Amino acid sequence: MFDLLAPVLAASAAQATPAPPPTPVEVAQKEEAPAEAQPPLSQTSERPKTPKPAFRPINHDEDYSGFRDVRDANLWTRLKYLPIVGKTYATLGGELRLRPELRLGERWGRGPQDDDGNFQQRSRIWGDLQIEGLFRAFVDLEHATSTGLDSVVAPIEEGRLDFNQAFVEAHVPVGKGRITARLGRQEIGIGNQTVFDMREGANTRRSLDLLRVMATQGPWDGGFLTGHAVLEKLGTFDDKTNHDYDLTGFHAGRSFGTGARTGRAEALFVSSDRASLAFDSEAAARDQRRTLSLRYAGKRDAWSIDVEGIRQWGSFGDLDIDAYYVTGTAAYGWQGGWKPRLALRVDVGSGDKNPNDGKIGTYAPLFPKPLTYNGDLGPHNLTIIQPQLSIQPTAKLKLDVSAAGLWRTSTKDGVYSLGGQVLRRGDESDSRFFGKRATAAGQYALNPFMTLGFYTIYGDVSEKFKPGRDLYYAATYLTFRF
Repeated sequence: MFDLLAPVLAASAAQATPAPPPTPVEVAQKEEAPAEAQPPLSQTSERPKTPKPAFRPINHDEDYSGFRDVRDANLWTRLKYLPIVGKTYATLGGELRLRPELRLGERWGRGPQDDDGNFQQRSRIWGDLQIEGLFRAFVDLEHATSTGLDSVVAPIEEGRLDFNQAFVEAHVPVGKGRITARLGRQEIGIGNQTVFDMREGANTRRSLDLLRVMATQGPWDGGFLTGHAVLEKLGTFDDKTNHDYDLTGFHAGRSFGTGARTGRAEALFVSSDRASLAFDSEAAARDQRRTLSLRYAGKRDAWSIDVEGIRQWGSFGDLDIDAYYVTGTAAYGWQGGWKPRLALRVDVGSGDKNPNDGKIGTYAPLFPKPLTYNGDLGPHNLTIIQPQLSIQPTAKLKLDVSAAGLWRTSTKDGVYSLGGQVLRRGDESDSRFFGKRATAAGQYALNPFMTLGFYTIYGDVSEKFKPGRDLYYAATYLTFRF
């Protein structure tokens, strides 16, 4: 495919200066303010003779209906608009990501280790059929492998050829807005992905089997969803609906302002039912959890803020759930020179205070975005204070660094991985301070279709939580997308 597309991609790259793509830190961490809404390509008042690629984090959010009159510009535009009849057209897209990794001190030195590095590849191909602007069918195939990984090869590390997405959709115009109904396997990212995230940092992306109904009207948007998680496996075409993990939810949002002064308020409620979940102080039991998230993100000139509070209640076996999570980022950015941006992020996830009080107080995320690119820790029972710095030396290059202190919110509860595995039991130490970590990341746009990047993290575990090892993770990656 590289050989076939290289001449056309090079020509297209020479005609377009790309906007810098999201950095690995932005993928893994919270965005400090909402970006201005990018209008669908079909709604631009003037269609460019040579359209620039504008890839989005979730591929089915891209709209190429406006390519009808410019499809002959190059090979890429022809792949993005394949006319069939009338307003019916198809779109083809794909991705290839190659990533060597070095993992030292996985899980902070507990469990199987991979000390000599590994190599991951993820390839995806998708097709989108748009029927007269009213109906749609979307299929996304993914194939991901890990070579030389000597520790734990989980479904987030490897998944042979399978349907990452496969859904049908119908649209109904309502005034200046519309109502969309979507049924099938689909990626989902709501708000800042604190509750729902598509897991870009892992080798395999996450999707859910859902019925979603979504509506937009002016500055308002919202919707309803119901369905199940996906039971992911390592083989070929063996992922299936996980009927032991049900969820139903509602969400609503409203945007404010324009230009340099904008804001967005969001609310999300999810009722989840998992057949089996376990915590540090409690054996596996049925978890029926209600999750309510309220978020506000705003930008005022050089300042930006993003705050979100999550409350959880329900039942875990015979225990009542009483948990919370609060996260917030404040930032200031300069427009001159290298456009430096300073930010301070604080995260507090609740832990269980008393194993004998008839309650479980550990915050349990549903489908969260990791706190770091490699997901070294989960937000369960974790308090983080983290300054961050971003710079942009050129239009194509962005660099990010951060440092963080790590504490247990409750000394009676343990330290958890992103997936909920107990990395340190609560009774191993009476210390609240767990350790420190530092991250550095960079991303360079080789052209509108290819990105080269790196990410590294060093974590220093406290002496009071040893035996164990300090954590060091490093990766470079090359991503090609069309």
